[in-house]
Amino acid sequence: MWVLLVTLLAAAPARESPPLTFAESQALAAKAALPASLARAVETRRVWDARLPWLAANPTLSVVPGRRAQPEGPGFELTVSVEQPLFLSNLAGAQRDAASAETRALEREAVAALLNRRLEVARAWLTLWSAQQAAATAEQEATLAGALRTSVADALALGGATRLELAEAEGFEAEAQLALLAREAEVTHARLSLAALVGRQPDAHLVVAEALPEVALPPPSDEARWLARASELPEAEARRLLGVAERARAAEVRAARGWQVTVGAQGVREYYGGLSGLLMVGVTPPMFDTGQRERGALLAAAERLEGEAQEAALRAAAELALAFREREHTAAQLSVVEKSLAPKAEEAARLADVLLRAGQSTLPDVLRARRARAAANIRLALARGEASLAAARLHLLLSALP
Repeated sequence: MWVLLVTLLAAAPARESPPLTFAESQALAAKAALPASLARAVETRRVWDARLPWLAANPTLSVVPGRRAQPEGPGFELTVSVEQPLFLSNLAGAQRDAASAETRALEREAVAALLNRRLEVARAWLTLWSAQQAAATAEQEATLAGALRTSVADALALGGATRLELAEAEGFEAEAQLALLAREAEVTHARLSLAALVGRQPDAHLVVAEALPEVALPPPSDEARWLARASELPEAEARRLLGVAERARAAEVRAARGWQVTVGAQGVREYYGGLSGLLMVGVTPPMFDTGQRERGALLAAAERLEGEAQEAALRAAAELALAFREREHTAAQLSVVEKSLAPKAEEAARLADVLLRAGQSTLPDVLRARRARAAANIRLALARGEASLAAARLHLLLSALP
């Protein structure tokens, strides 16, 4: 399946684009559909929160015209009244508090979505980087395998090799070609994954830059201080603020059912032409309906969100602790591969070639050494990508803390 996918995409016209750096991919993560829409949502909430009125209810204007029939003749009557409800429970303030709490929760949700997208993009970028490096190594090994097969064929023509050795060399070349196809399929998969995350078209020939990201990380001695702040990571903080917003909405409902005073004035034109004016004051006490149904649902949701926030804080602490461990583990792995495995495999392959020319080694020994070198070089590329990903992941998590 992967071979077919690579063949089809290779046959399609590719749109060349400059190599995408890690910093550019992170900038594109913020412009992706979901993070960008959440950022616009936050700005919209801020604009409309600033427009909230200082009075929670609108005035009521009433006009009642009429005609009265009297023995001395009909007359026209008109009554005009205006009323303004006033909430002694400060409903307008409760509305502003609830709106502010909702906006703060939305802000942290937007930050959490952006952090998740940046982590996904970082993983996809470094996966493509590792795949590109592994594919380049596989291509080099395939070229060397072809050269070896040609050398063995020439030696066979001169009587310096056997048909068995030629068959082994041809099999090694086929194996190298299959490995190259598999690595190219991995590049295609990683390229499509990254393109989807950064908003590129799938037919774009996306290539990442050679340079790995360099990020600033705190010393290991500061780990305990950072772990103590893990509950402030965006996802956990968003769950906590959502609970606060639910309680603020419950307080808003309670204020809407609180003591209400209605003041107004009324002007009357009598049928005989006389004018009169009246002042009105009405009181609505919260005797029966205090918003019990709505407040119960909101407060129950707040309790549930507080529990979710506590669990999210524990997950955040575990995630941050794991990020610190992964940085140490991948750095140690890279050190072993970079300083021992890859150099030793390269030296073994070189010595196997020298001994073969000197007649002190066999072709299977050379093939075995070359397989080990190819595996070590691919492992080196993967180890570099994993170490960079662990460092970038830790950097992004720490940068998300307020």
